Amino acid sequence: MTILWVILAVVVALGAGLAIVLRRLLRPDTAGSASHSMADLLSSGRRAPETYRPMTRLFAEQDFAFLSGWPGSDGTLVRRLRRQRAGVLRLYLRELRADFQRLHGFARALVPTSADPEFAATVFQCALRFHALWALVALRCSLGWFVPLRAETTALVAAMDRLRETARLALAPPQAQRVIA
Repeated sequence: MTILWVILAVVVALGAGLAIVLRRLLRPDTAGSASHSMADLLSSGRRAPETYRPMTRLFAEQDFAFLSGWPGSDGTLVRRLRRQRAGVLRLYLRELRADFQRLHGFARALVPTSADPEFAATVFQCALRFHALWALVALRCSLGWFVPLRAETTALVAAMDRLRETARLALAPPQAQRVIA
């Protein structure tokens, strides 16, 4: 009977831990992020790769190798830098998710008026890819698995940029769509 109580306690503890991690990952953004207009989000001058490029370089091994190579370095400086950069990455992820949610909401509002029959499927695919990558990066960030993170963050930014381009094309007049496509 005692073994059943231990197994039940372990299952409850694992479930509570999983619930806490999922709540952290999926809770809505309550931080006061900088608001951007739709025109600003869709403009060709504000592309996601340029805006979020520093996020992809936060955990470059060269920085940590440089710090660990200092005379008298005992590793505390490297650990502190990783912890601070993890906080910065979380801020980038929060801002990126808020931008994506605004853009995705706008693109979903365009679906009924779009002349492109594939537009709804493209918006859905972009959202699915973004949320899967975002969850992966956020999970790795909360678990402390930062290396190598550059490929995932680059793909995350590319998924947002693809949705931005898709929405921008949906807004373009039909003559411009033929020229752009």
